[in-house]
Amino acid sequence: MDTTLSDSDKRSFQERVVGRSIKEDTFHTYWRWIQRFEAWYDGSDHPTLRDLEDFDTMLVSESTTSYLWTNDVGRKAPDSYSYQSRNQAISGVKMWVRRHYDHNIPEQPQDIVRGTPKSFDPTYLTREQVNEIIEEADGACNCPACTAALALSYDAVLRASEMGVLTVSDVDFDNGEVDVTAMKGSRDSTLTISDNTLQLLKEYMEESDHNSGALFRNTYDDQWNPGSWATHVGRHHVDAGSHSWGRHTPIMHMFQAGAEFGEVYRRARHVSSSTTARYARFVGVDTPDWAEG
Repeated sequence: MDTTLSDSDKRSFQERVVGRSIKEDTFHTYWRWIQRFEAWYDGSDHPTLRDLEDFDTMLVSESTTSYLWTNDVGRKAPDSYSYQSRNQAISGVKMWVRRHYDHNIPEQPQDIVRGTPKSFDPTYLTREQVNEIIEEADGACNCPACTAALALSYDAVLRASEMGVLTVSDVDFDNGEVDVTAMKGSRDSTLTISDNTLQLLKEYMEESDHNSGALFRNTYDDQWNPGSWATHVGRHHVDAGSHSWGRHTPIMHMFQAGAEFGEVYRRARHVSSSTTARYARFVGVDTPDWAEG
């Protein structure tokens, strides 16, 4: 059986999945795993559950001497892959089998992959640390947008990718709200922001003297893209990085302050309530039955 994948195979598969369930960069990661699976698979018909289980077993237990490939930067594959990597591999292969072979494997990746996921242990800051970081950034950071961006990122539980697409028109300065564009499969949301964050945003807008286009701009007056924002936060303000600052920390603080589960779920904009439940369990908060699905 010829398992060589052509550019047309990739385009056809990409057209059917990108924009519906996964992001472009995630697709390319899946595609690499699909290529590896096809190089390994030697069946004469469609792959089965047993084939996916065997593929996972090979990834966790066999030496690369029997299965050679290199990654994007030319390094050899490791002797075994982590649970997270194999879960991602099986997720991509499952979609491939369904759309390329017209065969559905109903079992979920976590029911196929051997082992258990890494325990959930989010790195987060205290409220005192949050206040100190915002205060220290005010006037000390070389980027005038930084203080307001840090405050809004924490207050609205923003991912770096969500920070990068904010525009001035997304902020309702009269009512203290921000419209957040959906990322990672979540929902567009309108969130209230604190008076302190709103004031910092107003001061930033007055000092920067712009009233349209991208909300946050870097020192070159260009839109602050997600990668640059994440790098800036990790390098200058928060050792744990922008995801810890804008996601883990505010979610943990909401639960610690006694926020109702549904409100945390709404503000965090998780695709699944089970993700919010992981934070609740970590803090020791009871979760409603509907959240554990």
